[in-house]
Amino acid sequence: MLLEHLYQGEPGAWKITFRADAEELGRALAAQQAAHPEQSKEDQLAEAVNAAILAPDGFSPVWAQAVAQADLVPVTDPDFSLLAVNEEEGFRAEAEFFALPPLTLGRYTGFVQAIEPRPIRRLTLELEINQRHGAEDRAADEAGKAALRQRVTAEIYARRCQQARLLAERKLVSQLGDQVTGPLPKQLVAGNYFAEQRRFNLSLQAQRVNFDQYLQVRGQTVEEFRAELHAEAERNLRSRLGLLMVADKEGFWPTQEEVQAQLEAWDPRRDGEKTFPANDARKVRQKLAAQRAAAYIVAHSTLLDPPAEPTVVDTL
Repeated sequence: MLLEHLYQGEPGAWKITFRADAEELGRALAAQQAAHPEQSKEDQLAEAVNAAILAPDGFSPVWAQAVAQADLVPVTDPDFSLLAVNEEEGFRAEAEFFALPPLTLGRYTGFVQAIEPRPIRRLTLELEINQRHGAEDRAADEAGKAALRQRVTAEIYARRCQQARLLAERKLVSQLGDQVTGPLPKQLVAGNYFAEQRRFNLSLQAQRVNFDQYLQVRGQTVEEFRAELHAEAERNLRSRLGLLMVADKEGFWPTQEEVQAQLEAWDPRRDGEKTFPANDARKVRQKLAAQRAAAYIVAHSTLLDPPAEPTVVDTL
């Protein structure tokens, strides 16, 4: 497989044009025909192209060559599109992807974030007691019931504080996004916004809350919500890109041995499906580096302690 062209659209948006000869396509097609003789010739050819691209000796060396040639830091998987194919000549294809654009990194330590546990509803407290301490509650006198509620409230609050700390750490790291300046590719920003929107919709479904109810509670219009989500999505994107910049400044990149160990422990449920070797290694390397950068930011910033006592409310 050969690299034909590598070119940049807007800063950070790249496209690779590459080709495979008839022999390379023929090997992949023969393997596909042997494995799935029941498929139509059209389907076999399409699957053969995919297999040839994703094979270790397929697009992976082309990708590595292009990245090294332009000194790129890819930050997304490539999207492939087929330009031409026939058995006599092979095929030509394109791969579009985004790389780290020229951004400026400001400070990345000294952030402050409060740990803010959610209030505890009395209904939540009573449900916890009924499910886990029903017999104890029924057998207790008034003083015993009060002590039980105090103990269970403390247990719930401890869990809420732990959850709130994890959320506060994520919010603290997201503050890095305010320190990463410079233009971002418009399509990358748009794709990240739609991904955030999907996550938000899934969150509403899990809570069994419809969108109109959410807006009513927040006192927002649809336009205000979209503007807020778009701003937050871009901030989070800048934060994720900023973590790679911090990793570079602080030398947090993993060794090849560490990357290989993670590749061998790859779990599709956690890491997604594999693509091709050079890209999978890229994702593992960046994931480890970003985790180390995030831990560094948290260690060199301040988390404000939660209130000593929980807030208990009748409704929420």
